[in-house]
Amino acid sequence: MPDSQCPRCTSRNVIPRTVNDRIRAADPSGETFDVALRLPVWNCLNCRYCWEHEEAFAVKETAYRNALALRAPKRPEA
Repeated sequence: MPDSQCPRCTSRNVIPRTVNDRIRAADPSGETFDVALRLPVWNCLNCRYCWEHEEAFAVKETAYRNALALRAPKRPEA
């Protein structure tokens, strides 16, 4: 997003980057598990503030859904 600006200082001197992150999630049975993912974040070069944009939510949601699919019990083949 080239028109992004820092929510703290309103500078437009910001850069996107990707960081390794982990989220704790739960499956439908309530069992918790960790999901590792690469998360897009933005950094302000003026005030050094770091924040997530909307695309970070989509990445987290996709990683969670993929992890749930991998945890789903395998159905026996008929």
